[in-house]
Amino acid sequence: MKYSIRNTLILIATLLLLVGGGYFFVQYTFNDDIEATRQQRQMLNTELQEVQQSANLFARAQANYNDALYTRLNHPKELFRDHSSSNLYNYLQELNREITFTELNYSLSDSVLQSDHGIVNVTIQGEGLYENLVNYLYRLEFSRPLIQIRTVQLDNITELERLDRVNFQIALGAYYRRGNWTNYRADLEPSGPLGEILHNPYYPLIHEVPANIENLPDVDSSRLVVLTGSRAHIIDQTGTLQRLNIGDRVYLGRLTSISMSRGEAVFDLNRGGIRDRVVLSLQQSNSQRN
Repeated sequence: MKYSIRNTLILIATLLLLVGGGYFFVQYTFNDDIEATRQQRQMLNTELQEVQQSANLFARAQANYNDALYTRLNHPKELFRDHSSSNLYNYLQELNREITFTELNYSLSDSVLQSDHGIVNVTIQGEGLYENLVNYLYRLEFSRPLIQIRTVQLDNITELERLDRVNFQIALGAYYRRGNWTNYRADLEPSGPLGEILHNPYYPLIHEVPANIENLPDVDSSRLVVLTGSRAHIIDQTGTLQRLNIGDRVYLGRLTSISMSRGEAVFDLNRGGIRDRVVLSLQQSNSQRN
């Protein structure tokens, strides 16, 4: 074996011994210090995450504070001048108009008095359109007088002619001044309504079918006899000839279209929340439903 190769192998072996020996020396000599440093690093990482979470919470809290401060400065609240029940009643009635109108009954009583303010407890019970009730609550919340809405209880009405109405009970706390107050920061102006409410979650999707009290043509018990342009001639459930134009009412719906080429009259019905399309044909004695 050449001297160069032998020397190279000796050097490699020596380096391996030095590296291995150094590694084991460090592990056995400084093992406790290394483990303590590793644990300290984990603790610092955990603490860093907690600090970052606190910083994020602070940023959100700061944003909420800025929003609240803006609302306080630009939309000031004010207490009623005194605990006059008549003034409070008149104010609540002032809000209860037009698209915020509901049928209300009031119950007022004083709460425990504080040195600089008092609270009139108000219970409102009534019935009204869901849309109007939402607008009434909106005006209570966003008007100048400080009125706390504590609880709202709603029950839907199952009677067919009143499905869009709800029974409700509202508990309020109206704040008024006591002690030495100098002047008002703002007039007790009521807020405007929220506006049109497109969805009533208390309106039942499926409900009872109303009776045919107007004796309108019942498509299910009628047959088509003649079509003339925009008019359909049918024999109704009583055997009477009825002449219907497009858009005319029938029991549970309306005549929506006429097809002279197919000899059909199409009716759209609402069977207690279930939409139904009924086709009367000159060629068929029975109606078709989709």
